[in-house]
Amino acid sequence: MSEEALEEVLRKASSDAQFRSRLQTDLEGAVRGFDLSAAEKQQLRTGAGDQAVRAGAVPEQQAASRVSNSAQALNSAQALGSAQALNSAEALNSAEALNSAEALNSAEALNSAEALNSAEALNSAEALNSAEALNSAEALNSTEVLSRAAE
Repeated sequence: MSEEALEEVLRKASSDAQFRSRLQTDLEGAVRGFDLSAAEKQQLRTGAGDQAVRAGAVPEQQAASRVSNSAQALNSAQALGSAQALNSAEALNSAEALNSAEALNSAEALNSAEALNSAEALNSAEALNSAEALNSAEALNSTEVLSRAAE
């Protein structure tokens, strides 16, 4: 399918009255030198979007309009593609930022838990040492009391 070929047919029809007439009476013969698809030929037959060609009016403006519409459609598709790419990139960046924040929070929580565990272990060790010291002192005192009593 050649959009350019269809536009060329429309341009020729706009400037050549005999060609316009032949399009109406012998479409296949008139477009034989153009690389048109069956759908494009059918479009010329029915005049869908090209009533000026079938009616013999000057379709130069229609050819220009088709080119303009094609360009607008391309620009719209490109703009949509760019917007979708931007949205995807923003979503990715947001997800990465969220993952980074979650990883940081997990690391901070882990560090806090480790610090707490270390403090608890230190406190437990200090409590154990104090209890051992007290027990040793009590044992020493008991031994001294026994020694004195034996004297």
